[in-house]
Amino acid sequence: RHEQFAAVLRAKSVGAPPVPRESTPSPGATVLQRIDMCAPLVLAAWRCALVRSLLGAVLGLVLAAACGAAMLWTPARQWTLGALLGLLLTTAGLCGCLGGARWPEARTKAGFYGSESGISHGRNGRIKSAFEAWAATCMHTPFLRTGELRSIALSVCRRRRGRQLEYERVWLENPVDKERFAVDWAFPPGGHDREKPVVLVLTGMMPSQHWAEERGFVADAVRHVTSDLGSTAAVLVARGAMGTQVREHLYHGARVTDVRQAVLLAEEAMRSVAREAAAGALPLFAVGFSMGGIILGNYCGRFGADCRLRGGIHFSGIYDIGVQNKFSYSRNTWQTFLCYGMKSAVSRGRPFRVATERGVDMGFVLSRKVRSMADFDEAFVVPFNGYRSLGHYYDEMGVAGGENWKHVRVPLLAVAARDDPITSCDALRAQEFSHGNENLLFLITDAAAIARGHWGGFHGGKGSTSPTGPSLCFSRRSWFKIELVVSSPPADRHGTD
Repeated sequence: RHEQFAAVLRAKSVGAPPVPRESTPSPGATVLQRIDMCAPLVLAAWRCALVRSLLGAVLGLVLAAACGAAMLWTPARQWTLGALLGLLLTTAGLCGCLGGARWPEARTKAGFYGSESGISHGRNGRIKSAFEAWAATCMHTPFLRTGELRSIALSVCRRRRGRQLEYERVWLENPVDKERFAVDWAFPPGGHDREKPVVLVLTGMMPSQHWAEERGFVADAVRHVTSDLGSTAAVLVARGAMGTQVREHLYHGARVTDVRQAVLLAEEAMRSVAREAAAGALPLFAVGFSMGGIILGNYCGRFGADCRLRGGIHFSGIYDIGVQNKFSYSRNTWQTFLCYGMKSAVSRGRPFRVATERGVDMGFVLSRKVRSMADFDEAFVVPFNGYRSLGHYYDEMGVAGGENWKHVRVPLLAVAARDDPITSCDALRAQEFSHGNENLLFLITDAAAIARGHWGGFHGGKGSTSPTGPSLCFSRRSWFKIELVVSSPPADRHGTD
């Protein structure tokens, strides 16, 4: 069955995009422009509470150590005061008390949001009870006080779990613009199992490194789905990301037709090995991270009952881009670094030349005046892709635009945190959307931040079944939600349970 499944994938692969070699090298950004690109990073770093906290903690430790050493040689009151000052500065840094840009309080309260009326009330009630029981077994990590600290700790400490994974790359062509993109298929140790679900994984925004080489959500998700659950995973590679190339039509967040092609291919391959012809939806699920979550929500809203998915889940995604733009802390700090990455991606080679030909003012795009993702979207994405305005683009990108959230017909769980430093949980509009659509479910955490999909907490304690007892855990909790969706009851004839 595995070979039959794989044969369908190989038959549909159209090969890498035939990108012609440039006859004359594109000029790209000048040295002065690249320096100007870096200027906003300095101010963003200074505004960042994490950077201030780390600097304060390091300087405090150095001061305390230096004064402590001096006390050993010449005991004096000033050395004692210096050591105490160093310890105080270190404590302030670790507790996040050294300021930075203002962090607005999230209006959305922590908890599970889902309609408990209508024909899906039973399903939503079971999910709510499961989350409440799980949350009772957890307690916060005491020495990681903020979402930013949890993010950086995970980035430093987590292992690369994807290096041992084998995958097969399939190239698909989007029928709308004829651009080609890649989907990496990873299988469980025994090959594809037709009795198990297939999980489509949507990555964050334009990762430069291949997902299997990163210490990130995608590698952990693929490893868990294939090795632990015995299912097949398919990673949709964003156009131009992870070393792939495009001819003309670059990646942007409002495009859902690439997802559609990946879904149709998965459905065709699954039907080729199905035990019997199924009239209903196949056990095909999707999981998204950050920008992948935005695209997943938009896809489900755009295609409605014809999305061909059994359900979906995403982490740190948002639904209303306009609300997200009001999150000033993100805009003034972390978005500057994301913006720099996007500017770097289009600052040379074919993207730079195509953008210039389309009338994009690349001098302005690469200047220090473009500091946030909203700035970049307005200066580059909107004119490059022919959108009327920034508002038009954001309406097309978020499922909140055009009331598309009302059209979601499969259970879609959004997981977010109130202290995420990049995306605002308020941009999910959890209370409003869960009341208006019984298929939109939300889990909002309070202080156990899922900052960029990274969890910080102790797993164990009361009611824990962990064989190792309490242990430091960041991302394992994500898999609880994936398993909850994958093991949810089959869809009824209305596709809502």
